[in-house]
Amino acid sequence: MKKEILIAIVIGFILGLIITFGIWTANKSLQENNNKSQTQENENQPIVNENPQNGEEKMSLDIVSPQDNSLLDQEEIEITGKTSPLANIVILSEEGEEIIQADEQGEFKETITLSGGANEITITAIDQNGNEASKVLNLVYSTAQI
Repeated sequence: MKKEILIAIVIGFILGLIITFGIWTANKSLQENNNKSQTQENENQPIVNENPQNGEEKMSLDIVSPQDNSLLDQEEIEITGKTSPLANIVILSEEGEEIIQADEQGEFKETITLSGGANEITITAIDQNGNEASKVLNLVYSTAQI
């Protein structure tokens, strides 16, 4: 009987260590993901072309809406933003691509269709001098009640 109690204690101790290690690993992974998402938020700031040609102005691309990492309940969304005047804008999504031109103030808007689940939208602006700036939006389209 003493052997069984000793074996039960040892097995309980080992299981406790395994569970503790699992919780510690999960917490560490969550902290790394949190740090990674904070880094991505910093990366999603307006991207400026660091290599302008012939001393020209640097190019920027600002996305006004929607915000990155948004959860949406509409299949069609309007992407609005601002960049260099008359720049060409290429919007790549899961459902296709759109090519538009910014107006004289550099503002643009285009309606795109999202696919169900996670969508990675890449928006690239290219001015007449060949300078470009890009930004990636991660959007989630869900029909579930929020």
